[in-house]
Amino acid sequence: MALSLRAWRLILLVTFLLVPLANYLPILLYVPQDQFTDGTDTRVDAAGYAFSIWGVIFTGMILFAALQLRVAAADEHLRRAYRFLVVAGLASIAFVPISFGSNYLWGAVDLLWHLLALIGAYTALRAHVRVAGRPQYGWTYFAPSLYLGWISAATVISLALALQQVGVDFPPDTAVWIATALVVVLTLLGVFLGGRSDGFYGFTVAWALVAIAVEQRDAAPIFWAGLAGAGVLAIQGIFRLVGQRPFFYATWPGSRSA
Repeated sequence: MALSLRAWRLILLVTFLLVPLANYLPILLYVPQDQFTDGTDTRVDAAGYAFSIWGVIFTGMILFAALQLRVAAADEHLRRAYRFLVVAGLASIAFVPISFGSNYLWGAVDLLWHLLALIGAYTALRAHVRVAGRPQYGWTYFAPSLYLGWISAATVISLALALQQVGVDFPPDTAVWIATALVVVLTLLGVFLGGRSDGFYGFTVAWALVAIAVEQRDAAPIFWAGLAGAGVLAIQGIFRLVGQRPFFYATWPGSRSA
């Protein structure tokens, strides 16, 4: 294996070993963190339990990175995915000091950094699958999909908080309808990528939509839009799981069509 390739794989693994350490160490040391949940409320806030998905994402990314060390070869698409994922991991580490305060603007910048890096990684992974076919340890590709799905929703929340911090505020009724529109946009993103053989992305967005609906149950349009969107994505994913259409692009035979 070329040194540069092995070096990137080791950097990727070390980065995602450091990510959960950086995120959970303040909790273990009883260092107070704002975590962007206590200072300001928005109409796209999600219920706190939903953030437990980070544990699944971090574990999945460590598995993905560790097993990449065993992959026989890599094309330029896979190398590019490694680089983008390292950038996303660094964004997660950088979020920790930001979370000690209530600067939602910096939080939004960090989430956009996450989102752009994950879009780059996701695009590169799909390009790799189109070229290589069914990849080695393709089942571990679920982790970048979960990561992108959750960050897609978290970016919406973070941008809403940042707008409030800089003084952009809307009348209550307007805020409800804007949030409802954002829920619809998230649903459409889930349907689009779920329909392109990524059920993991679709299920992650469904998880986020349920959490938003639960948190915003006092606003009927958001509540029902969130539940409806989650239901649509769940049904789409279940039909793909039990039917003949591919559920996940990286594990389905004939993945070159992904």
